[in-house]
Amino acid sequence: MSTLDFREGHPSSSRVVGLAAVIGLHLLLLWALLSGLARDVVEAVQEPLQVALIAEAPKEAPPAPPPPEIVKPPEAYVPPPVVKKAPPLTPQKTIQQVQPAKPEPQPVVAEQRPILPRADPSHGNTQPPYPPASRRMGEEGRVILLLYVSEDGRVTDGKIDKSSGFERLDKVALVHARRTWRFLPATKDGAPVGHWMKFAVNFKLTDG
Repeated sequence: MSTLDFREGHPSSSRVVGLAAVIGLHLLLLWALLSGLARDVVEAVQEPLQVALIAEAPKEAPPAPPPPEIVKPPEAYVPPPVVKKAPPLTPQKTIQQVQPAKPEPQPVVAEQRPILPRADPSHGNTQPPYPPASRRMGEEGRVILLLYVSEDGRVTDGKIDKSSGFERLDKVALVHARRTWRFLPATKDGAPVGHWMKFAVNFKLTDG
C-alpha cells in the first residue's frame, strides 16, 4: 500500500539561476529601449525647424453667369380649316321636254296702221284772228296745240303743248281751234277712232 509524501521541498539552484538570467535580460532590454528613445527625442528637438510656405492657390474666378435663355414667343394658333362635307349628290331625274305640236301656219295679215286725222276740206279750218291788243303791243310767236279729235271729227279736248311766249296769243289759238276746226277722224281697220294730234299756229305781225 502506497503512501503520500507531504514534506516541504527546497528549490534547486538551477531554477534560481535561470530566473535571474531572465530578469536581467528584461532589464537590459528595457534600458536599451529607454536610452535609445531618449537620444532620438533629443536629436529630433535639436534639428532646425524647417518651415515651408505653401502658396495659397489662386482663387478661381466665379463662373460667368449663363446667357439668358431665349424664350421663343408661342406661335399663333391657327385652327385647321374646317372642311365641310359636301352633301351627298342625289341623282336628279331627267326631265324630258315635250315639244308642243307646231300649229299650222296661219296667213299673215298685215296690220293696218291707223289713218291720222286730217282737215276736212268742206269746212276749211281758218287761221285764228290776230288779237288787236297783241298787234298793238307787237306780240308775235308760234303756238303748238295738242288737240284730241274725236270719232266725229270734232275737237273735244286740247291744251297748249308749247307756248308762244304770250298768253293772249295762246288762248286765242286754243279757243278758235276747239270752236271752229273740223277734221276727218282717224280710222283703224276702216273704223273711225279718236286720236291726239299736234298742230302749230303762227302769229306774225306782217300777216294782214
